[in-house]
Amino acid sequence: MLKIAAATALAALITGCSTSPVSFEQAKPVPGERVLAYGKKPAGPYGTIQVARDTGFVGGGCYVAIHVDGKPVARIDTGEAVSLFVPVGDHLVGLGADERGAGLCSWSGSLKEQSAALKAGQVKRFRIGGDTNVGLDIRPSSI
Repeated sequence: MLKIAAATALAALITGCSTSPVSFEQAKPVPGERVLAYGKKPAGPYGTIQVARDTGFVGGGCYVAIHVDGKPVARIDTGEAVSLFVPVGDHLVGLGADERGAGLCSWSGSLKEQSAALKAGQVKRFRIGGDTNVGLDIRPSSI
């Protein structure tokens, strides 16, 4: 029995050292109670920032916070995606530790950000993924 448990744990470590991309269309939507800002379309001109989080072992035991311009706007789990409706212009999209509760994660990494310049009606996609060497990161995405 001990050998089976050890083999299962080893297999999980070998196959679970990085995350697997999930397309925005295949991801589960972030529940509304975890969207803290930009969850509704504003009356004025806006662009859309879409963020999907990979599935996999890295950071899989906790939510991470999505930030826009340094402020947390959503809490996202593995395999989820969210659309954020932000005013047109230049923004920083980032990820950071979820201050509302780390879950099973001990990740307290610094804020990692990417720039997003949005025109009215424009959509920019990002994905959160990583591996055990780098940890979680946020990158522009075409999926």
